[in-house]
Amino acid sequence: MEDRIEFDSVITEKALNDFKMYHIFHNVGGVFGYVFAAFAIVMCVLGVIFKMSPKYIVMMGLFGVFFFFYPIVNMRLGTKKQMKTVAAFKEPMHYSAGEDKIIVSQGDMSEELAWEQIYKIRFTGSNLILYLSSVRANVLTVNSMGEAAVPFVKMCQKKLKSFQVKVNMDKLAKAVA
Repeated sequence: MEDRIEFDSVITEKALNDFKMYHIFHNVGGVFGYVFAAFAIVMCVLGVIFKMSPKYIVMMGLFGVFFFFYPIVNMRLGTKKQMKTVAAFKEPMHYSAGEDKIIVSQGDMSEELAWEQIYKIRFTGSNLILYLSSVRANVLTVNSMGEAAVPFVKMCQKKLKSFQVKVNMDKLAKAVA
């Protein structure tokens, strides 16, 4: 008899924000934006200290504030819009993971994923991100997975290469508890 791990995952606005924040701070563009924001704010402060041109001080201050807050505000507004318009977020996704594949279903639609199709799995602190490619991912909310989260990750560790599964099991166990 085949061991199967079954669970549902419900995408909430908080889970989607967490996923997007993870990506802001784990890609070059996102990190560069925050480094530039910090640089602009430092230059603004130095401009005040060294009595530079008021135009320079205002310009650097605005750049700093813009590059610091714009990504977060844009992300949150985009998440609200996605939650209202994307039908896939309105119902839970059902996952059934077995020895040979993962079956993902929602309503009357179903998709089978062979373990070889899994690109990588990451843990954000409250969600597991199941990447199918570098740009396509499923967000698995640990809260809705419940006790199935740890056995699912253990199954992933057996089926995938070690570099593909970046999950701190202690933190995952605490998130489930």
